[in-house]
Order: sequence, then structure tokens, then C-alpha cells
Amino acid sequence: MKNLKEDFVFEVRENGELLDCVRKELNSLPAGKVKSYLEHRMISVDDTVTSKFDFPVKRGQIIKISQSKSSSYDSPLEIIYEDSDLLAINKPAGLLSVASDTEKENTAIRLLRDAGIEPLYVVHRIDRDTSGVLLFAKSVEMRDKLQASWEEIKRREYIAICEGVFAEKRGRCESLLRETSTHLVYSVKSGEGQRAITNYEVIKENARYSYLRVLIETGRKNQIRVHMKDLMHPVVGDKKYGAHGSPLGRLGLHASLLEFSHPRTGSTVVIKAPPESRFRLPKEKG
Repeated sequence: MKNLKEDFVFEVRENGELLDCVRKELNSLPAGKVKSYLEHRMISVDDTVTSKFDFPVKRGQIIKISQSKSSSYDSPLEIIYEDSDLLAINKPAGLLSVASDTEKENTAIRLLRDAGIEPLYVVHRIDRDTSGVLLFAKSVEMRDKLQASWEEIKRREYIAICEGVFAEKRGRCESLLRETSTHLVYSVKSGEGQRAITNYEVIKENARYSYLRVLIETGRKNQIRVHMKDLMHPVVGDKKYGAHGSPLGRLGLHASLLEFSHPRTGSTVVIKAPPESRFRLPKEKG
């Protein structure tokens, strides 16, 4: 069997990683051919299309290899997850999620729709200058179901690079957030405001900067940026909230992981977005 002539479907026999599983099932195919199927997004696991060689598979799941690419479009943005209901990209820093009063065209959703990915609906937003996981729904039904349960989402994880050295290497910030007429968000301890909770852990540091893993329990506008300012360690590049410099040439905030229950199947979906290569702890002289 040098090539597949038609779609091929089989059931996973044992837990493992996708590439190894397909190789075992199609042991007469060249290894390079199997990798090509993955790279061209021609393989799905229980209807979830993936290009990851190490995608975890479990016994009883159904793997399908299609003889046409999973999408007829050529996306200008990196697609990191896709199934029949949902699509997620690794949004670059500097790109709006959706249109604003001042920018209508250069947005993530417009670029995807212009590439032929329709219908498509916004599930949530991340700041223009924040990169990382951005999730869309392919129907109003899926959008509404996700948005209705958004505050109950299992895990929202970020990477943040902040100024200074934290005395406490892990901690929790909780406050009420308010917004001024000029769109500056700030914390108050009592009164009116949106409750915001941020947990952080320092992963590595040097004499001037700290690299954090951040998990948020609430998804408020500018939440992490405000809480880092409150801790006197603003996110690098964030002059709006007190940063003194921009050693990365961008905001030091990246949405690295999103974990939630799929609104149709109930199964757990984990979407990871690797940061760009320049997103790393700056040198002390930065």
C-alpha cells in the first residue's frame, strides 16, 4: 500500500500518540507519507482535525484519514484547533480580535472570513497586544452555549513577562475592576465593580524580569495587566499600566492554554498555543 485511494477510518486499539497509532495501523505506508497527512490537516480524531504528531489518542476513538484537505481555505493565521463546531487560532500580537470604532478590516475574524472560513462567530476576545489562543464558533448555537458557560470554563492559562523580581513566587490577586471614561481599568477593594481573580507562579527570573505562569478564574478586561500593576510588577511593554520599557518590542502577555467542555459532546478540549520565539525572558541589560 503505497498510497490511500479513498478515505480510511479505523478505531484506536491502545492509548498513545497519534503519529505512532497511524503508523502501526498503516505500517505499509512510508513514514513520510503519514507525516504529510498530518501536516496537511487530513487526519481527524473523533471529528477533531489536528496536525500534531503527539496528539493524545485513547482506545475506542475513531481516526479518519481524508483524501482531501480538511479545509478548502488557506488561512492567513495559524489554526491550532478545528472541528465541525469550533475553530481556534494562535492570534499574533498587534491584531484586534474583532472590529473596533477605529479599525474595521484588520481583525482576526475579518482575515479568517476573507479566507473563506464562514460562518464564524466570536466566542471571546483577547487584547490587541496580547497573543495566543482565540476561539471562534461555526454557528450561533455553539457561540451562545460557550458564552453562557464561559465563567465556568475549566482553565485559562497565560504566560506573562513582568518587570522586577517577585518577593512571593506564587500568589493570588483578587479585586473589583472599574473602568474610566478613557478606558483605563483599575482595582478597588469594595463598592461597585467586576470581581476579578488572578493566580500567578514565577517560573524563572533574573535580576530585572520575571517569567510567570498565570491562571485566571475570571476573564475581565485587562485583568492580568491591572493585577500585575497592583503588585508593582507591570507586564513588560505595558506603558498603559506602568511599565518602564519594552524589551520584547511588544506586550509581554500570551494566552497559552484554554481548557473547556465541548458544548456538543461534553468532552474536554485542551487548546495550546506556543508563543513566538522572541517571547522569552529578556536579558538583564534589556
